[in-house]
Amino acid sequence: MMGIKKYSNLFVLILLYGSTLAGYLWFINQPFFQGVIDWAQQNFALYFVVLVLVKIASIIWPPLPGGLLTLGSIPVIGWFPAFLAEALGAIGGATIAYFLGRKYGYRFLQKIFSEGAIVRIQRIKIKKEKELEAVFFLRIFTGALFSEAISYGSGVIGIKYRNFFFATLFTVVLALPMFYFLNEIFVGRNIVIYVPIVLLFAFVFWRMRGRYFE
Repeated sequence: MMGIKKYSNLFVLILLYGSTLAGYLWFINQPFFQGVIDWAQQNFALYFVVLVLVKIASIIWPPLPGGLLTLGSIPVIGWFPAFLAEALGAIGGATIAYFLGRKYGYRFLQKIFSEGAIVRIQRIKIKKEKELEAVFFLRIFTGALFSEAISYGSGVIGIKYRNFFFATLFTVVLALPMFYFLNEIFVGRNIVIYVPIVLLFAFVFWRMRGRYFE
């Protein structure tokens, strides 16, 4: 039964990323999208700053769709500037969430997350020598909403900020190929050859994750 549950969780993870891709494709095919491109190219600096701020806000308040906005900006400002906005916003937002969690504890988390998410955080037991790797795997394999709960929870449960920062940084860097591949989709290139590689990479990480938790 435990094996079935693990693979069902992997299926949910793939479904979440598939939904993100579907939302991205829907966004770039809307009639208003060309107007967004024209405005952003004329006001690049402002648009970039807004992207970063929205991403920060979406981590502090997870229901906001910051990730979808940065992904949808790939054909607007290019895949690398969009990724850079995602990276700066993700690291900045996660850092703010970490210190809010460390200062205000579980009572603050109850104002943002469900009781179920808080219970999951309380049950996390991480080996001290594996903090960096454990936070890295948690952020990847727990889904978008709970991943942001990890930012708060890391501060609450006493993860060292240095380990939390680098785990967050590595997670952000791991998203770089996604921005590149989505750009390839937008310009009409065939990336089917990459799909088995990405799935194999995800499966290997999934199998390794258990060694970092008590």
